[in-house]
Amino acid sequence: MSGKALVARPRKARGPDRPRYFDASDVDRVMAVLLALTSEVAALRERLDTHERVAAQDALPSPAQVEAYRPDSAVEEDREAWRDAYVRRLFRVITEDVEALRQGGKPK
Repeated sequence: MSGKALVARPRKARGPDRPRYFDASDVDRVMAVLLALTSEVAALRERLDTHERVAAQDALPSPAQVEAYRPDSAVEEDREAWRDAYVRRLFRVITEDVEALRQGGKPK
């Protein structure tokens, strides 16, 4: 975790109803689950990367060493590139459909 103070965020969208993006509410629910899982996988991937980098410096890193690790700009760039590629892979189908619609075609 960074040195910044944690701010409690609401666990639920404000207002009477949750936001709807698709015609079918079930699709919205599935997308919400997908996005939650996606963020968890990304966080785990970053945590694993931290463990690997700390372990490369010390054969058996302590939890304190892992928590104290602060990535430099090169590591941040690597992680950002991974996240971008990850999101592109996850949403490739949706992106292709949107692009087809923009070009006047039909989604697959």
